Amino acid sequence: MGDDRVQVPYNNGIGGEVAVFVDFENIRYSSINSFGREPDPIAWRDKALRYGLMAVARAYADFDQHPPQVRTRLDVAGIEAQHFPAKRSIDQAGREKIQSRSDLSLVIDIINTALTRPDIKTFMLFTGDKDFIRVVTILRNRLGKRVVICGVPGSVSPDLVAAAGEEDPIDIARSVDIDIAVIRAIDAYVAQLHDGFVPTQSHMSRTLWRFLDRSVLPSEHIEAKVMEFLRKGILTKRPCVNGQGQELVTTELNFDNPLVRETLPHRFEAITAQAALAGGEGEDGYYDEFEDGEGPFEGGAPTEPDVGVTAGAAVDDGAGDEDEDDEPGEGNVLTRADIAGDVDDDEVDDNWGNVITSGERSHRAGLPATGNV
Repeated sequence: MGDDRVQVPYNNGIGGEVAVFVDFENIRYSSINSFGREPDPIAWRDKALRYGLMAVARAYADFDQHPPQVRTRLDVAGIEAQHFPAKRSIDQAGREKIQSRSDLSLVIDIINTALTRPDIKTFMLFTGDKDFIRVVTILRNRLGKRVVICGVPGSVSPDLVAAAGEEDPIDIARSVDIDIAVIRAIDAYVAQLHDGFVPTQSHMSRTLWRFLDRSVLPSEHIEAKVMEFLRKGILTKRPCVNGQGQELVTTELNFDNPLVRETLPHRFEAITAQAALAGGEGEDGYYDEFEDGEGPFEGGAPTEPDVGVTAGAAVDDGAGDEDEDDEPGEGNVLTRADIAGDVDDDEVDDNWGNVITSGERSHRAGLPATGNV
C-alpha cells in the first residue's frame, strides 16, 4: 500500500549535523506583522532537515507572553522551548519597560554549542535581528562554521545576511483567499457606518472582527492584516477636514489596487461611472460611490453577505457590549442628528470624531444626507 506522506529530503546526516537556534519573538512578531499569521515550527524543522539531522534545536523567548499552543507546536517539531522571563521595570514617566533576557541566553548557548560540539559544522539562525551580527561573525570567521540565516521575508537585516554569507528565508505563502475575504469584510464594515462617520485605521482594526469568520482570520491578527494592507496598497489613507476645520485621516480601500478591483467589481464600476458623469475622478473616491439605498446594506438591512463576511454584523450594536468598542474612539464627532437625539443612543457609533464636510458626504445604506458638524 503506497505511502502518501510528504517525505522530507534530508540526507541522513551525510552533510553532518546541524544546530538550530530560533529567536522566537523576532520570528513570531515578524510573521504576524508582515503576513497576519502565526509561524509554523514544523516548516522550520523541515527546512533544517534539508541541511542535516538536528543535533541541537532550541527556541528562545519569554513564553508567558505567547499563546500556550505555540509551545505545543514547538514540541511537535522537536524544538526545545527555552523560557526566559522578561525583565520589567518602570521608568521615570511611569511607563512599563520590558527588557528581553532571551537574546543573551541564545548567544551564550550558540557559542557554548560551537565549542563543545566541534562536529557540528552548520548553524542555522532563525532571526532577522542585526544584534546577532557579532556572534555570526565569530562562528563564521573564527570558528569556521557555516551559518545560514533564516528569517521572515522583509524583516531580515541585510547586514546580518552579509555577515553570515548565506540566507534561506522562511517560506510563508500569501493567501489571496484570505485577502479577498478581508477586503469584502472591510467593504461591508464601511457600508454600514452611520451617516457622517468615516473609517479610521484604529476603529477598523478594533471592529472588523464582527464581519469576519474567525476561521478565516483570528481577531488578534486583524490589526496586523490592516497594517499589511496599508503596506501593500490595498488600503490607503486620505486627509479630510471636518466642519470645525479639524484635519482627520481616513483609511479606505484603494480601488487603484488590482485585487480590490477584482474583489469588488461592482464598486469599481460604480466609481468609474460616477467619475465619468462628473467629468473626472470623483472627489471622494470610494465614499462618493455609496448612493441612497445602494450597497451591501440597502435601506439599513444587510443583503446576503459575501464569502468570509459574517452575516448580520453591525458596529456597536447596542448597550450590553463589553468589548473595548464601548469606549469612544479618538477623533470622531457626532452629527447634528445625533446631538438632536434623532439617532437612537443604541445606534450611535463609538468611532467619534470622523465627520466629513458637505463636499465629502457619503450616502450610505439609504440614510439621508443631513448636515455635518
